[in-house]
Amino acid sequence: MKKEMAQHIVTQKLKQLTVKDIIKYSNMYQIDISHQEAEDIIKELKSNKLNPLDSNERLMMLKKLAAITSRDTANKVNRILNQIAKEYGVSHLLK
Repeated sequence: MKKEMAQHIVTQKLKQLTVKDIIKYSNMYQIDISHQEAEDIIKELKSNKLNPLDSNERLMMLKKLAAITSRDTANKVNRILNQIAKEYGVSHLLK
């Protein structure tokens, strides 16, 4: 039950992110993301229906993002997601 609630919270948070948030996180974690990349990321996150806590679904999400933007951008998003999860003490849910 806890994992389902965490999935819901994480999914909702991802859908509520703004370009400004993505830029803020990229600066905070020293990951270079352009404004255009942030816009592309937000567009994909808002339409995404996959579970970011499930490793297979997260991989599908990142592959779709890589097809829309670039592999480099998808890797950056994965790094930011892992850093945020670590910061909030939920990195074990990303396994």
